[in-house]
Amino acid sequence: MTKIFPILITLLAMKANGEPIDYSKISEAKSARFDKVIVRYFRQYGEVCANLQTLDPGKNWQITSTKHVCSLEGKSFETEFADIHFQNIYFAGDGLHFTLSTTPFELIGEQIKNCIVPIKDGSIGQMACRYGGK
Repeated sequence: MTKIFPILITLLAMKANGEPIDYSKISEAKSARFDKVIVRYFRQYGEVCANLQTLDPGKNWQITSTKHVCSLEGKSFETEFADIHFQNIYFAGDGLHFTLSTTPFELIGEQIKNCIVPIKDGSIGQMACRYGGK
């Protein structure tokens, strides 16, 4: 299953989009071991998106898989929602779980979804969400 490790495993890491990570801007971070890889989740101040990476300790901590979680149902977190919050974030044996609170620009109010980003065989899958409750 998972075992928590420090997020700052390597100083040579890159964000999912290839830019160097500015560790002074990390606002939230978690990590866990999944079989032979380390998976880390992090967010940076001023960004609404989340980042996931797998690192292989057997390959000098090389980043082997990345995922930039920045959209839901084809809508960008950055431009198509009034507000986004990741809450109750934790790793389980099948991946990263969290509650996603979204407020669309339409006057329908806040929507709460329970989400998972599956992690299997060192690869990060696509986020899947279902409606939850407050």
